[in-house]
Amino acid sequence: MFRRLFLLLVLLPVIDIVLLVWIAYHVSVPFVLLLVLGTGILGMLLARHQSLRTLGRITSELDRGQMPADSLLDGLLVLVAGVLLIIPGFLTDVLAIALLFPPSRHGFKTWLRHRLQGHVTTTQYTRFGSTTGRDQILDVRVIENPPR
Repeated sequence: MFRRLFLLLVLLPVIDIVLLVWIAYHVSVPFVLLLVLGTGILGMLLARHQSLRTLGRITSELDRGQMPADSLLDGLLVLVAGVLLIIPGFLTDVLAIALLFPPSRHGFKTWLRHRLQGHVTTTQYTRFGSTTGRDQILDVRVIENPPR
């Protein structure tokens, strides 16, 4: 896993630089600078708005006594988008903006949920004599390599 992350952190900036040089060669350097600045500013504004909105949803779900699993996944993807915005480049900015828009983020959440599903098991216990569903305890274990 760390090898993939290392390759991603090394290859992504290289691909971004090659893409920027290619676009600058075919269009113009000022256009590329405006494009990078524009996507960066748009991404920052979206990241701020979406992070505050996600934090509000997490707070309201916790206040209602619900587990904010979906909102926490949103928060994780907004955080990843913020990190991608720090990396200078056009490709990373476009990916970050895609992670910040709720309709496109839904696809990423579905993919991430599918990837994590095999690594997490949950067991549900109910309190003896409980008539409501509020008194439940969840026991969660993380499985590194699920048996096949």
